[in-house]
Amino acid sequence: FYIVGAGESQPIATNDTPEGREQNRRVEIRLSPLTTS
Repeated sequence: FYIVGAGESQPIATNDTPEGREQNRRVEIRLSPLTTS
């Protein structure tokens, strides 16, 4: 489990408008399978 803040480095909308900033305040959950060596 890890957390990465990416709002400033990977915006999905412009930060020039309140609506764009709202879209960039988000939480993305990604599930990945465990791998064994």
